Amino acid sequence: MFLTFILLNWIDSCYAQLQSNNPSLFDKLIKKINTHTLCGIQYNPSKTAAIVNDDCRSAIYVDFKKKITYTIADKKLANHIFATWINDTIATVENSCGTGCANVIVFVAPAVAFSCPVHEYRIESLDEHEPPDYYHNRPLLIDPRRKIVACYDGENNIQVFPLPKQATIHPPRGYFSEKAEIRDNKLTVIYSNKQGIIKNITYGKI
Repeated sequence: MFLTFILLNWIDSCYAQLQSNNPSLFDKLIKKINTHTLCGIQYNPSKTAAIVNDDCRSAIYVDFKKKITYTIADKKLANHIFATWINDTIATVENSCGTGCANVIVFVAPAVAFSCPVHEYRIESLDEHEPPDYYHNRPLLIDPRRKIVACYDGENNIQVFPLPKQATIHPPRGYFSEKAEIRDNKLTVIYSNKQGIIKNITYGKI
């Protein structure tokens, strides 16, 4: 029961789910902020941006200066969602996924969201056929100065990765990918669906 890293790659002209051309969502969230009708809001240290919980199941980044929004998680989270800012551009979004379980998304503004693999902690419960003492996917370290993140991997090892700078790619709805290629210095992802329809999508330069 391990989560793999969300595919992190490059987008050229626009960020997936970056709602710079959706002023209605920005205006809607600003109105809810002003009327105190959100389920939750956590501001970054400079209060130039925030992560808001619009419907008690979502996490949305709002940039007040650029007037843009980015959906970190849409109707996928349980209650008790809480965002913690590490600096003005890096935050974690955490919610409970059951007894002894926590789910954490690392967000790098304006449009990167990824998760570490889930790690089972066995301190008293050493029998792998029994449930672990607890489990979660919290990063062991996020260092903004060095721009690195440390996580357990699926093999019970600790890995150190650079924080991504490029936007997260969200596959088209109903499609999956098992292969990507570099074509003319650009990332091309080969998608298919259950009907066998193939779709190649080229993203920005690497």
